[in-house]
Amino acid sequence: MSIFDPNVAKRIVDHILSTNHEILAVSIIDMKGNIIAANSEYLRKALGVSVDEDKYDRALVASTLGLIQVTRDIIEEPKAVITIHKDCKLMLLPIPSFQILVGLVLHRSVNESDYNIANKIERLIADTLWYIS
Repeated sequence: MSIFDPNVAKRIVDHILSTNHEILAVSIIDMKGNIIAANSEYLRKALGVSVDEDKYDRALVASTLGLIQVTRDIIEEPKAVITIHKDCKLMLLPIPSFQILVGLVLHRSVNESDYNIANKIERLIADTLWYIS
C-alpha cells in the first residue's frame, strides 16, 4: 500500500493523534499541496476556525518548499517549519523520504525539541507503513 492511499493516510493521522496528547490536529499533504488525510476537528471546535483547508495547505506547502530550496545548499534541510500563535503552534514537517508533508497543530506550550516530534513522526509513519503492508 502506498502512503498516498487515503485509507492508509487516515490510519497514520489517527495513529499520530493517539500517540501524543500534545498533538491536536494532523494533516498529511502531498508535495503538490493536496490533502491526503486530515483530522482538524480541534481547529473547528476549540478555535472556531473554518478555513478552506485545501487553499491553506497549498499555501503552507508552497512556502515550506520554498524555504527548503533556499536553505538546502547553505545549511541542512529544515526538520520543521513552526509558527507560534496565540492559542497553538503550527508545525509543518517535510518528510522527503515519503514525499509528503505532515501538518500538526500543537498546544502552544509544547517544546518541539523536547518531544523530538519530527523524528518521532517520521518513525511512526515508517512503522505504520511497514505494519500494514
